[in-house]
Amino acid sequence: MRSILLFCLILLPFAEIWGIFRFGSLYGWWFLLYLIVMVILGWRLIQEEKTLVLSRLMSVMAHGGNPIALILGAAKNLMAGGLFLFPGIFTDIIAIILLLIPIQEDIKRQDQTESNPFENKDSVNKKNNSKKGDIIEGEYRREEDPE
Repeated sequence: MRSILLFCLILLPFAEIWGIFRFGSLYGWWFLLYLIVMVILGWRLIQEEKTLVLSRLMSVMAHGGNPIALILGAAKNLMAGGLFLFPGIFTDIIAIILLLIPIQEDIKRQDQTESNPFENKDSVNKKNNSKKGDIIEGEYRREEDPE
């Protein structure tokens, strides 16, 4: 796995250079304009994420939400912005794929299915037993045996 990752990291700059020459010869000035626009968009994405992440983090923490989703989303956006800063087609494709990954919804869905970690274990067992149908709720009274 490490050798594949190392090979991809070594191959990426060469692929980017080849892509710049190839698309530059095909599209000319339009490709240069595309590269400039993508660098500007990447810079703006990094700037916006940098200014908004602290206020969003404070807001989520104040409401008792899960800050992990916010931190992962911010890291994903910062990484995508950094990839947009590198000129080339392949890094832009990777950045767009990163932006399309819905991290926050997955964490919210996982958060809803998990139980509270501070919850008493007996109450968790009671909840699990009630789902199985082992507990019957109702009123009862003790009757004395007539002897």
